Amino acid sequence: MHKEKFMIYRRDAKKGEATYSPKSHSVPHFVGHYVEGMEEWASWYCFNKKEDGSYEAELDEAWNEGSHYGGGTIDVDIPKEWFALSYDDFLERVITLAAATHYGFTVDDLKERKGLKQFFGFKDSIKLIRLSEEHTIAFKEEMQESFQHGFEAYNKDAEETNQWQVLPDKDFYQSLEAECAEAYEAFSEDGQRVGGAIITANGTMGELAFLYVKVGVQSKGIGQSIWKAIETMHPEIEVWETCTPYFDRRNIHFYINRCGFHAVEFFNEHHPDPNMPRQPNEQREQSDVNISSAESRERKSEAQFDQEDGLFKFEKRMK
Repeated sequence: MHKEKFMIYRRDAKKGEATYSPKSHSVPHFVGHYVEGMEEWASWYCFNKKEDGSYEAELDEAWNEGSHYGGGTIDVDIPKEWFALSYDDFLERVITLAAATHYGFTVDDLKERKGLKQFFGFKDSIKLIRLSEEHTIAFKEEMQESFQHGFEAYNKDAEETNQWQVLPDKDFYQSLEAECAEAYEAFSEDGQRVGGAIITANGTMGELAFLYVKVGVQSKGIGQSIWKAIETMHPEIEVWETCTPYFDRRNIHFYINRCGFHAVEFFNEHHPDPNMPRQPNEQREQSDVNISSAESRERKSEAQFDQEDGLFKFEKRMK
């Protein structure tokens, strides 16, 4: 049984339709008794995703034999190991199946079909470029918008969520200017910035300070592609660390289920992070005297999230 079908070509498609081709995809017929003018052609060419998750190439061929027509459908499974190749190398192999090249189909025909890459489960490639000074402000604002969007999406019922700045400027610049810090913009294949990250790499230890995907292009595997590119860029790192607030279920899912991190510690009022500066209770109580609720919210925003609110620490040990 076929779960999904991606049609590349139909002989009866009209100009302007996705499956139309200006090429005839027919060739002289040399099988069996040959009569001048005989030909064979592709009636359709497609790929199928089967119920078990495997794929196959399918081409229906037909030919005339003078007195009558013949033909049949060719179905060939696509080897699973081919999906570990780059998308371009994958297409170079796939085009050899089901007599596709015999009927004039090329790799370029496949590359031109929008959505085929996603149909096969391949992600768009991401290119990381070191953040330049002239892009820093836009990079920061996109990151802040992304974090704010994520916070408000999971706190729709919270009062005055717009009063919280999830990523204050000072926290952004503190990470950007940290020792051994590296900031990267992530660009898609069409040259659009789709996200970025700030990390530190010190010997065999690495820390992911911030990773974001631009609002509007989320839930497309871009975040995972950014992280994989960072891992590839730093093969010397043996242990990666990062943290995320307790409420951010999306991030928790991302780090554990998509990137292979493990939660190793939960910082809270009973178990504070020893590396995070912490204001003594007495001093905090004294400083909070006679300040308005608006000022209190501003202080909370400036401090981002107190670790007393709950902060997960994640770790990934590279093999």
